[in-house]
Amino acid sequence: MAVLLHFLFLCAFAWMLVEGLHLYSMVVRVFGSEDSKHFYYYGIGWGSPLVICVVSITSSLDSYGEVGNCWLSLEDGAVWAFVAPALLVITVNIGILIAVTRIISRISAENYKVHRDATSLKLTAKAVAVLLPILGISWIFGVVAVNDHSLLFQYLFAAFNSLQGFFIFLFHCLLNSEVRAAFKHKTKVWSLTSSSIRNINVKPFNSDIMNGNKVGGSPTKMNTWDKSTNSANRIDLSAV
Repeated sequence: MAVLLHFLFLCAFAWMLVEGLHLYSMVVRVFGSEDSKHFYYYGIGWGSPLVICVVSITSSLDSYGEVGNCWLSLEDGAVWAFVAPALLVITVNIGILIAVTRIISRISAENYKVHRDATSLKLTAKAVAVLLPILGISWIFGVVAVNDHSLLFQYLFAAFNSLQGFFIFLFHCLLNSEVRAAFKHKTKVWSLTSSSIRNINVKPFNSDIMNGNKVGGSPTKMNTWDKSTNSANRIDLSAV
C-alpha cells in the first residue's frame, strides 16, 4: 500500500508538471509538435514516477509501511524520494505561474490603456485563481507540514488539497467556455438525431397510406403485391 501511494502521488505531481509545461508551451514559448509533446508528456507523467519508485524500492524497501505508519520512513530520509520531486514540481510550476501571470497582466494593462476597461485587470486575478489548483501550488502547505509544530500548515493543506479536485472541476469544466460550447453542440446533435429518428418512423407509414389510396381503394382492398410490400415496410419499421 505504501508503494502504491508513493507511485500514485508521484504520478499526480508529474501530471501537474505536465500541465505547467503545456501551459508554458502555449502561452510563453511554443516548442515542438503536438505528437512530440504527447510523447514527452506521457514519459513525464507515467515514466518518471515509475523510475523513482523502482530506485526507492531497490535501495530501501524496508522504509515502506512501518508499524503505525503506512508511508515512507521519516527517520532514514526515505521520505525525500517523495518530497524532493514534489518540491521540484512546485518550484517549476511557481516559476511558470509567475511567467504566465506577467504575460497576462501585461496584456491586461495594454487593454486597460486603450479601452479603459477595468475588467481586463480582473481577468489577471481570475487566471491566477484558475491556475493555482491545477498546478498543485497548494501542496506546498503539505510539504512544510512535517511535524506537530506546524499544525496551521496541516489544516491549510487539508483544506486546500481536499478542494483541489472541486476547483479543477469548477474552473476547467463547469466555467470553461470551450467545455460548455462542446456540450451545447453535443446536445444539439442528440436532439437532431432523435428528431430524425422520429421522422423516419413516421414517413414510411404515411407513404404506405398514400400508396394505398392511389391504387383506387381502401387499404383493405389492395392487391397481393401491395399487401406484401406494406408488410415488409411494417417489419422494417418495427425493427427501427
